[in-house]
Amino acid sequence: MQQQKAKEIFHVGEDLAAKFLANKGYAIVARNFRASTGEIDIIATRDDLLVFVEVKTRSKHSIKQALMNVSFTKRKRITLTAQRYTIQHPECVKSRIRFDLIVVLYFCHTDSYQIEHLEDAFLPEL
Repeated sequence: MQQQKAKEIFHVGEDLAAKFLANKGYAIVARNFRASTGEIDIIATRDDLLVFVEVKTRSKHSIKQALMNVSFTKRKRITLTAQRYTIQHPECVKSRIRFDLIVVLYFCHTDSYQIEHLEDAFLPEL
């Protein structure tokens, strides 16, 4: 039961993150993009910017803790998956690329969410 609730919160977090980006003027071009190298939660564009977004939805941790949970290995997988995306979408080759983190904090006592968008959260790992 608790695992089901956690999964629901996770999906709500990704939905909220996508809506948040759209409200900031980003176009969502892909969600849950998968390649053999990994998965990227959200891929968005705005002007000449291509943004690869990792979404962390948490109910108990701080934003700082969520950022620390994006390990070197995770950043490397995101970087490799971003490379795969740009290979599959050559129209993106001239875009500026950025790696962002969106942290969605869920407060169970009020059934509310707080969203923090950390632009340029990390550099690509090669």
